[in-house]
Amino acid sequence: MKKPFPETLLNQIRIVMVRTSHSGNIGAAARAMRVMGLYNLVLVEPKQFPSQEAISLASGAVDVLENAIVVPTLEEALKDCHVAYATTARPRYISSKLHTVEEAAVEALQGIKNEGQQIAFVFGTERTGLTNEEIDLCQRMMTIPSENSYNSLNIGAAIQVVSYELHKAHKKTLDLPLIQANEATDELATSEMREGFYKHFQDILFQTEFLDPTEPKNIMKKIRHLFQKRDLTASEIHLLRGVLTSINRKISHD
Repeated sequence: MKKPFPETLLNQIRIVMVRTSHSGNIGAAARAMRVMGLYNLVLVEPKQFPSQEAISLASGAVDVLENAIVVPTLEEALKDCHVAYATTARPRYISSKLHTVEEAAVEALQGIKNEGQQIAFVFGTERTGLTNEEIDLCQRMMTIPSENSYNSLNIGAAIQVVSYELHKAHKKTLDLPLIQANEATDELATSEMREGFYKHFQDILFQTEFLDPTEPKNIMKKIRHLFQKRDLTASEIHLLRGVLTSINRKISHD
């Protein structure tokens, strides 16, 4: 049973840790989150959890550990999210703007206050960070600016920095007026909706032989980048999938 936590905008933010090797880092992350008012921790295929080491390093933030959700894939962790920020120390490619942690925090809190968005901040493994495929599942890229010659930041420390910036942005956002959304404005598509669209698109490209089934990754990556240049809404996803379904019917009849 999940424990009740204070009702704040920060409740719509989840910290996602992917394939964490050292359980102590999970405890350190819980401590970093708890002290800044963040409670939602999602663990993707952790090597060991729960563990006594995590409890020890949580230093009293055991409620965050008890509330943590363990899932088998990053896709599962993000399925109901509207915006996910992939954290990276060295961007291998940039599909859109590379946000600083402060910029990301401000944008995230504004999205929550004005549109009720569900937000995720995603952290990769201790040794290699997020893979390109994992970054592809996110809509934003974010970095913690550091000295160029040395950007190796412990994951617990990185989560502390992000949690602090979210805490600051939360306090500022509470003082800002609510932006009234246009009645015709649709809510953003969730990660699950976007991934369903990409898979549907890929299937159609296989059927038309535009894509080689043995080597689909490069073109699909470019397609992802194309659609991530703007935030797709739920109705736009429905429209695009309707187009794909129409194409599929035409192919089947021919």
